[in-house]
Amino acid sequence: MNLKTELARLEEYYFSPEQEKFEQQYNLIIKSFSAEQEQIDQHINGFVQKSIQNADAFIEEAKIKVQLAEVSEIVSLSYIAKQYFNKTRTWLYQKINGNVVNGKEARFTDAEIQTFNFAIQDISRKLGSTVISV
Repeated sequence: MNLKTELARLEEYYFSPEQEKFEQQYNLIIKSFSAEQEQIDQHINGFVQKSIQNADAFIEEAKIKVQLAEVSEIVSLSYIAKQYFNKTRTWLYQKINGNVVNGKEARFTDAEIQTFNFAIQDISRKLGSTVISV
């Protein structure tokens, strides 16, 4: 039995819905490799941190989607992509949805968030100052 292989299996179970298998694998590793407790703890801390980072990224992505839900019903996101970012609608939706593009998750940079906020405020001013007269 190889510790590295068993830790990889433990990590796989950690990220799966099979909590019982995770607990069984953890107990097996603790019994079989008690002398390497520090190495085991470091590995577990590593994938728990990865899990926390993934959760944080998911929350950020969900927050953006929720914040844009009503706006996207009112204002064309294609318009925002083209007018304010000089990009395509697809580019903007990839960022909003956190799609994997060229092996990396598409995420908004701080500057892009500022541009998006400016776009929404600018559109709001334009709509607010528009008056239809006969």
